[in-house]
Formats: sequence, C-alpha cells, structure tokens
Amino acid sequence: MEKNIRTDHVLLEVENLVKYFPVYGGPLSTLQGYVHAVDDVSFSVRQGETFGLVGESGCGKSTLMQTIMRLIPATSGKVTFDGRDLFSLKKRELRDMRREFQIIYQDPFSSLNPRMTIGEIISEPLLVHGIKNADERKKRVLETMEDVGLQSSFYGRYPHEFSGGQRQRVSIARSLILRPKLILCDEPVSALDVSIQSQILNLLKKLGKEYGLTYIFVSHALNVVRYLSDTICVMYLGKIVETGSTAEIFEQPLHPYTKALVSAIPVPDPTYQRNRILLQGDIASPKDPPNGCRFHTRCPYVGERCRQEEPKLADYGNEHKCACFLNEV
Repeated sequence: MEKNIRTDHVLLEVENLVKYFPVYGGPLSTLQGYVHAVDDVSFSVRQGETFGLVGESGCGKSTLMQTIMRLIPATSGKVTFDGRDLFSLKKRELRDMRREFQIIYQDPFSSLNPRMTIGEIISEPLLVHGIKNADERKKRVLETMEDVGLQSSFYGRYPHEFSGGQRQRVSIARSLILRPKLILCDEPVSALDVSIQSQILNLLKKLGKEYGLTYIFVSHALNVVRYLSDTICVMYLGKIVETGSTAEIFEQPLHPYTKALVSAIPVPDPTYQRNRILLQGDIASPKDPPNGCRFHTRCPYVGERCRQEEPKLADYGNEHKCACFLNEV
C-alpha cells in the first residue's frame, strides 16, 4: 500500500540560510575573504514530497545538505523541521531529533566503516538511539535488509565483499533503520554504473511509497532528478535561480541556466535534433562572486541591469519561481 501521499504539511522549511567558509593565507594566516558556498537560500519541503536539488559541481548543494543537518554550522539563517527550530536545539535534543531525518552519501564505500560487518553498520543507529536488545536489533536489521534487496546471509560480511550497488543498498538500509520521516540523498547514484543507477532509483521510489518517506534528492544530472522528483530547485553559485514542479521546470524553464541544463539532457534517439544551448564565458568564483546576477558572466541574454542589480525570486504562477529580469513583463 502506498503511504507517501503528498500533503500540505511543511515538513522542512529553510529560511535565508547562509554558509560562508573563511579563507586564510599569507605568512601570518590572515583572513583573506570568504567562500560564499550557500548564500541566502530559502525553500520548503512538504511531507510525502520528493524535492530535487540540481546544479553543477561546486554550486553548494552538498554544503546546503550538511548545513541543514547541522553537520557543519550555519553562518546565519533558520531551519525548521516538523515545527522545531533545528539551530536552537541543544546537543542531546539534536541527537534525538536525528531519528527523524537521515542522509545517504554519494560514495557507498567511504561512507561505510570497513572494520564493521554489514549487520553492525545497519544496526549502529539503533544502538546509538537506545535500542539495547541485541535480538530486537538483529530482527529489525534483517527486515530492513530484505526491504532493500539484501540477502540475510550478508549480515556478517564486510563492505569490501560487495559491489558498489550492494554497498549503496547497505547505506540505504542504514538510513531507513530508524524509520525517519525525511531522507537527504546526496548524489546517491553518481558513483554507480548506469544500469545500477536505475536499480537504486527504482528502489528509492519503492521505499518512499512503502515507508511514507519524504526525500531531498541532490544531483547534477537533471534526467535523474526528473525521474524521482515532484519539485525541482535549481542552484547556481550558492543561490537558488529557479524552482517549481518537475513538469513546469521541464516544459517551460524560465531561467537561462535551467534552459541550458535541460538542453544538455541526452536523448536516446540519434535522429532527434536538439537545440543545444552552449554556455560561454567564465564561471565565477564563490570566493569572489560577481555583482548583480551571479550568472551574468555566462548568460547569453545579459544586460547592464544584470551586472548591477541582483534579481530576486519572483512567482510566475503555480509556485513556479525564477530569479531573472528576462521574465519581467
């Protein structure tokens, strides 16, 4: 039975989130400036929704996920999960709250302890959160292993004995074991072969229905996000430039950067002629972002206003928002 029916309940709300990393240099290691990894980002995720976050490498997607989970401290901003301010929680309160949201990392090998068996890796969250009964832990681990497509005979084996796809299934089982409400997927298929990617994506979709999960799915591949997501958010150089439903983003992209990303999606038809948009110009540095629109150094439609003034996210109907002067009437 499918459980993850979308509701209007906002499970996660991110407000004006900022994360700067200081840069030191010189013989005295003096402060040289800041890397603007995440700069004034706001969005909300409804319960039962799969929220896709896309953008090229270095745009701040992974930093955003780690900041939301308080794995790294935020410079400023607010994150509310299920009505509670995560940044105001004390250490013990945060640990208890983390039962409700988990993360799946990109590399299924480096994220697993090579000295622990699969059974120990998956059961560790149960032990951390106070489930001391060994029989109960093993029962739940075996049930979860079955749900993610792992044989019970794998329980006592080590990560190096498995393929990349199997290791990622272990990571998924570990994130599911506490029965969370939200799972943050930080490019969970980018390190896998294409055939294995489809298996993992189908598994995530199935588990979302069975467990009633809400996902934030991070990827640089728009076709992957399209398959899984209800809503898509496009990031560029630490900023959100466009957000909307998956259908809106693909059928009517508004931002020039989104249009370029959509045009780059491979089509399995050699006779199909696509009008590919090739971006020119230099990619700006997050250490020294340009004035005005951050995309203006590569935008084919750049004007003088774009170089001087930063566009704000404006709503163009159906919750489709874009930060670009080109769409103003």
